[in-house]
Amino acid sequence: MSNLTGKVAIITGSTGGMGEGIARRLAQEGASIVISGRRADQGERVARDIAALGAPTLFVRADVGQEADCVTLIRATVERFGRLDILVNNAAATPVEPAGEQSAELWDAVFAVNTRGPWVCIREAIPVMRQQGGGNIVNIGSTMGYRGWLNRLAYATSKAALLAMTRTLARELAGDHIRVNWVTVGWVATPNEIDLRNKTHGDGAAFLNEMNSKAPMGRLETVEDIAEGVAYLVSDQAGHVTGCELNISGGMFVHS
Repeated sequence: MSNLTGKVAIITGSTGGMGEGIARRLAQEGASIVISGRRADQGERVARDIAALGAPTLFVRADVGQEADCVTLIRATVERFGRLDILVNNAAATPVEPAGEQSAELWDAVFAVNTRGPWVCIREAIPVMRQQGGGNIVNIGSTMGYRGWLNRLAYATSKAALLAMTRTLARELAGDHIRVNWVTVGWVATPNEIDLRNKTHGDGAAFLNEMNSKAPMGRLETVEDIAEGVAYLVSDQAGHVTGCELNISGGMFVHS
C-alpha cells in the first residue's frame, strides 16, 4: 500500500465500529485523520487514541443529516489542515420498519443521513479537491442497495441511490482527478450491527454467529477487511480506479 503521509482524510460516522476501523487503518498509512460523528465523548476518545499512535487528528462533531453540520465538517478540516484528500462517507441510519408502517418522517430522516448527507459533504469537498489537483471519495454501501431486504425499505433504497450517485460522480469528476468509489458491505459484527439484529432476530450475536457459519468463505467480513479495501481505493495503486464497486461481502452476495 502506498504511503498516505501528507494526506488528510475525513471519515464520517467514525466514533466507533467500522468508521473507527477505517480511520485507524488510514492513520497507519500516515494520513491526518478527521473523526466525525454525533457522539462527542466517543469521538474525542477515538481522536485521542489515534493521535497517540502519532497521526495528526481532529474531532468534529457532526450529524451528516444536517446540511450545516456537513458544511462545518469540511470547512473545519480545511481550516485545520489546509487541504482535504480523502472523504469516506461511512455514516448511516439503519432503521427496521415494515414498509407499510414507515412514516414520511422516518423516510426523510434516513435519506438525510444516507444519501443527502454524503452528497452535501461531496459538494463541499469538490472545490477543495479541484483546487489541489484531485482527491478520493469512498462511499460505504451495502448489499441491500442491490437486492433489498425485508423491513429495510428506506435503508435499501437510500443505499441504491448512493450507488447511483457514486457512478454518476465518478464520470463527472474524472477529469478533475477526483476518484469516486463504492465498497459493498454485507454483515460486519460491530456493536451497532448486533444491536440492530437484536431488534430483528431477538439475539443479534447468535444470528451473526449463524450467518458466520453459513458464509461462503467460512466467516463474515470484519472491520479490518473493510478498512483494507478503503485503504486500497484511496492509495496510489488504485490511481486509475474510479466508479468501482468493490465487493467485500465474502461471496455472500454476487451480482452480474
